[in-house]
Amino acid sequence: MGMTAVTPARGSPELSGSARTLPGVQLVRMTCCGREWVGPDRAHCCARTGGCGQVFDDAVLWDSHRKAGHCLDPRTLDLVQTRNGIWLRTLDQAG
Repeated sequence: MGMTAVTPARGSPELSGSARTLPGVQLVRMTCCGREWVGPDRAHCCARTGGCGQVFDDAVLWDSHRKAGHCLDPRTLDLVQTRNGIWLRTLDQAG
C-alpha cells in the first residue's frame, strides 16, 4: 500500500514516590507522499492517487475537504494546521 507504520515503544517512567511504573506508550508513526504524522486515526489524502497530500485529524475532516472527487483548500473550511502539518477543527468548531 506504500504507507509505513513504525511503532517504537517508549520507556515506562517511574511514578514519583511509588514503586509502580506507568505503562509504556506506543506511538504509531506513518509516512506517505513525503509527509509524516503520528496517530492511526489520522486521515491522509494520498497524492499518489490524485489527492492533495494533506493529513487531517480524522476521517470526517477528510470527507469534508473532498467534494465531487476534488480536494478543497482546508483553510476554506475554517480548519487550522498544527506545526507538524495536521489539519484540525478550530476550538469553536470542536464542540
